[in-house]
This record gives sequence, C-alpha cells and structure tokens, in this order.
Amino acid sequence: MTFGKPDGPQTNNSNPFIGTSAASNQGYRYAIYETLVQYNDVDPSQKPKAWLATKWEWNTDYTQVKFTIRNGVKWSDGTPLTAEDVAFTFNLIKNTPALNTSSIPFGDITTSGNTVTINFTSNQFVHQTAMNGQFIVSEHIWKNQDPTKWTNQKPVGTGPYVLKTWSTQGVTLTANPNYWGGKLKVPTIRYVEHNDNTSLTSAMTSGQVDDGFVYIANYKTAWLAKNKANQAWYPSTLGNTTLFTNDAKGAFSDINFRKAVSTIIDRKQLSQQGTTGASNPITSLTGLPESGKTFISTDYEGKTFKSSASDAKAILTKAGYTGVGTKNSLKDSKGNAVSVMLTDPSGWSDYDAELQLIGSEIQELGATVTVQNPSFDTWSDQVNKGNFDGALHWTDSGFTPYNIYLDSMDQSFYKPLGQVANYNFGRFQSPEATAALKDYAAATSDAQRTKDLATIEKVYVDQVPVIPVLEVPVWGNYTSRYYTGWPTQSNPYTDINMTTPAKTLVLTKLHAAN
Repeated sequence: MTFGKPDGPQTNNSNPFIGTSAASNQGYRYAIYETLVQYNDVDPSQKPKAWLATKWEWNTDYTQVKFTIRNGVKWSDGTPLTAEDVAFTFNLIKNTPALNTSSIPFGDITTSGNTVTINFTSNQFVHQTAMNGQFIVSEHIWKNQDPTKWTNQKPVGTGPYVLKTWSTQGVTLTANPNYWGGKLKVPTIRYVEHNDNTSLTSAMTSGQVDDGFVYIANYKTAWLAKNKANQAWYPSTLGNTTLFTNDAKGAFSDINFRKAVSTIIDRKQLSQQGTTGASNPITSLTGLPESGKTFISTDYEGKTFKSSASDAKAILTKAGYTGVGTKNSLKDSKGNAVSVMLTDPSGWSDYDAELQLIGSEIQELGATVTVQNPSFDTWSDQVNKGNFDGALHWTDSGFTPYNIYLDSMDQSFYKPLGQVANYNFGRFQSPEATAALKDYAAATSDAQRTKDLATIEKVYVDQVPVIPVLEVPVWGNYTSRYYTGWPTQSNPYTDINMTTPAKTLVLTKLHAAN
C-alpha cells in the first residue's frame, strides 16, 4: 500500500511533535504513534471511539479529565505502555511551550494505577479534541531528549506499523507484529513524496500510488474516469482556506487595503479555477463554511461576500489612495507605492492557481504584485516568521468555529516579526477578540458561548484580520483495486486525510480486495 504527497524531498526527521518533520508532513507519524481517542473530523457529532484510552470522563466545568489507559498495549520495542507514559507526554507538552500549540493551561497531571488525571486552570470545553487526539510517546525513549530538536530517526510507538527504511523521497513501514489491535491486513506500507501535484497524479493514474493527498485538476476525467476502482471523496471540515495577510507591515497593514482586496476577490471563480469546484467558496462574511452555518450570529445571517471591483476601488479612493486602478501606480494615503508579495509552495497547483488569480485581482487595483512559489520549507519559514504579504493557508477544524477564529487572530499566537508563530501568521492584535476567545473557551453555557461568538465574528468582519476564501475539503483520492475498507461518503466512519490521527484507524480497517 502506497500513500503519496506532493511536498518534495524531505529531511530525516521522524519527530511527531515537529509540524514540519517528514513524519508530520507525510503523515506516517500516525502509523507509528497513537492517540487516546479516535474522533471524526468530518462528522463532529459522531461519538468518539476508544483507542489507547478505554474510557474518558470530564468533570462538569471541563477543568479535569480522567483517562483510563488500555491494558496489554506494548511499545514496538516490547516495553509495556503505562499511565506514566501518558502523563509524561502531557507534562512534556505542559513544560515545553513550543509544543503547546493550543495554549492549553495545564494544571497538575497525576496517575493512579491505569488512570491518568489531567487538571486545567480553566474550562477546556473547546479543547476536548486536542486532548483526545494527542499522540502518546514513551517516557523511556523521550525523557532525555529535547522534543523541539530531536530528529527521532528510530521511532518507537504503539501503533500498527514500525519504520523500516527512510529516504528523502519516501519511507517504508512494516506491520507491528506485537500490535495490540491484532494482525494487520496490509503487511507493508510506503509513504512517497513527489515534487508537485502533477507528478503525484501521474503516479496515481499509473498505479504506483494507492492514496494521494493531492488536488487533482479536473478530477472527474483525470482520475475517476481512468479506472472504475478509482474513488474521490472530498468532505469539508469546519475550517476554511484563508488568505493570511501580514497585518504588521506592508500593504496589508492598512485595514482599508485588506477590505478592498477581500471585496475584489471573486470566490466563486476561485473555486472553479483553483479546484474545478471541489472546494466550495466561502460565502458568509463570518468566514464560516456551510458546515458551520448554525454558528453564524444573528447580525450576519444572510450577509454574504459580493465580488465588486468598483466597490473595492471606491474603498481605496475614500481612504486617500491615488492611482487606483492604474497599472503599477497605486499609492497609499502617505504617497508610498503599494506592492504585494504573495507566496505558496511550488507544486501545490490548486493554491498556486488560486494565488495567481488573487494576484491578478490585486493588480486590477493598481498594486504591483509578485507571486512566489518556493519550496515547502522556504515557504513555511516565510509564513511562520512573517516574511510575506499574503499566503493561502488552512485553519484547523473542530466541532465548533473556535479553531477558525483562534488560528486567524488570537494574540496567544502572536510573535514579533522574525520569530516563529504557530498561527496568527499575520500578527493581528485585538485584545477584544482575544478576550472573547478566551471567554468562549471558558464558558459553561451555550448562551455565553453564543454571546462571545457574536463579539468574535464582529471583530473578524469589521477588522478583516485575514481574508477567508474557500472551504477546506479533505482530498481523498484513492483506489480500491488492491485494498478496500476506506472511509467513503456512504460510510464516513472517519476522516480520510492521511496526515491526521484518523489514519491510524483507517490502517486497521484496510484489507486486500477480493
């Protein structure tokens, strides 16, 4: 079984905590490491499934959770999994700020037999999936390592597979003979890298790749029509694809310019030209996808984006810009020439096409636009450190819109330019939004969360910290010629994304085709 991604050559790093490691990029960390609970991203209402934990109990105000750890699980080196390993993992996150990307306020973490009790200093209603979906590492392997730097080239996990070989273009894993979940039906799996979407699509249509996390242009003819066993399932999650704008410097630091760009973008055209309609346009001013429509506050019900070049130009003219609509002649109210650098990784053909279209629309306003397509590592460094003007990026999903807004504008992610930010790449600062997000996370009633969300959405709409454009589909392109058991639209038992915790569950469900 071969899985494929279009991120280009990797470096030998199997550290599951590092988001840019090969294990994270390619997704094989979830073949090796496992979470306490399995949950369904594409159907948040579905009841979570016990995994390394057989039971979990939250107290009434969500300031404590108790996990009962499964007996009989062993690490791939033969050492038993214990509650102490689970406590060690969460203490590692607690004591290493760089790992605590959800800014979870951990309190005491204790064990008693096979039970782990985790306390928090505030309500963690919104972080239930973050706790459930945290992969667990072994204390005896990690206790003397720096989790922010160690490359972990011989990973030891409890998962269904163990790493056999590694190369810059891909890895091979074999079934864990001591896996607690029983014998695997797929003895060997590979994760391979291609330089771009086109190369990966070619490998898929020729039968070299069974499951590709890739945007396929004209997928109905380029993929589905090639073989009746080829399948495509693109479910949307409660997240969005956003043009993150650098709000700390450059053209987008002016709210008027952000508003003008958001107004001129034709999201429907972006959907058609960028993804041949596979990713639906964001229509609500709140940035919420269709799956989140029940969370739209009453102030914004029925209020949608309407693309208008004339309205966008009027915004700039009113704000004192000159040269509006004249090629490469736009100047801001202080007389400075307006130039924009847009960036996304080379080979991401959907994002690259969308960025070109957005660039042409910004040029229509009179700005000078440069579109860059560097390597993934270079792009990641640019975005994380704020060395860009605009970049398309996804937001995390969840069972509420909390992650969309947290990722877009919460100041807990704020870092000065030049320092690495995990989200809020645009360095947007709003004490009001940050306070409302904090209160939303700590709320003990739906009424309070509704009130906080109204405040959050108002800041999002009025101050335009980012520019939402498309829903986030999960690119599920796979073939059932050799193996079946995939999650499908008719059997959506979990997320099909090969880079999420759900991949562990999928790997245990696959079996040879008859």
